[in-house]
Amino acid sequence: MISKSERETKKIAADLVKKLPGSSVLTLYGKLGSGKTTFVHGLAQSLGIKERILSPTFVLLRSYSLDDPRFAHLHHFDLYRMENEEAAKTSGIEEILKENTSLVVIEWPEKIESLLPGNVIKIKFRKIDDAKREIEIKSVG
Repeated sequence: MISKSERETKKIAADLVKKLPGSSVLTLYGKLGSGKTTFVHGLAQSLGIKERILSPTFVLLRSYSLDDPRFAHLHHFDLYRMENEEAAKTSGIEEILKENTSLVVIEWPEKIESLLPGNVIKIKFRKIDDAKREIEIKSVG
């Protein structure tokens, strides 16, 4: 699908989150500036998170408690600065991926492909121009 604005990208995220079962893992692929963090903003807003969503680029993970019957938490990983899979293992990501009560969103998941569960939702972002983004959502597993 084509998003023509940040607002549309957030709406696509909000529409997706309505359809998700509990314990979902979303993997976000795309270059810098392709819309991944804007998409996470849309997810968070639709789940009732009022605080400002910041990309966890420098801290690796930000977690938010939710008042949602499907998800106790939103865990947002940004692995852009992660050096390798070994570093991911020491971060606690494996334990979070095993939780059955959270929505886990991972930016730059290609850095930990072998650690991902088999049933993820892959979302690919491609910047078309300053405003437009192509967003492809594919369920795996």
